[in-house]
Amino acid sequence: MSLVLRKHQQRIDAAVLGYQAAISEIEGDLRLRAMSNDATDAELALLQRLKSEKAQMLHRYENLREAFKAIFGDIGTEAIDPNSFPRTMK
Repeated sequence: MSLVLRKHQQRIDAAVLGYQAAISEIEGDLRLRAMSNDATDAELALLQRLKSEKAQMLHRYENLREAFKAIFGDIGTEAIDPNSFPRTMK
């Protein structure tokens, strides 16, 4: 695999991990806000929408990850550079 494709595969792996972490954090926030007395339905709906949008992006990146694996094999996650996260994931 070329260095260019390897770099992009690493970024996809990093993005998958980032989206998984973000979804877990949003789920925790949803649980906390749902138990709160001052949480509005609009706030909970917005958090749910945010989670849904992140889940859709995660699904897309997982599909890209699988495409890379099918063509080039698995390089593993040990080579992921934390600075390779897309700007939107930081």
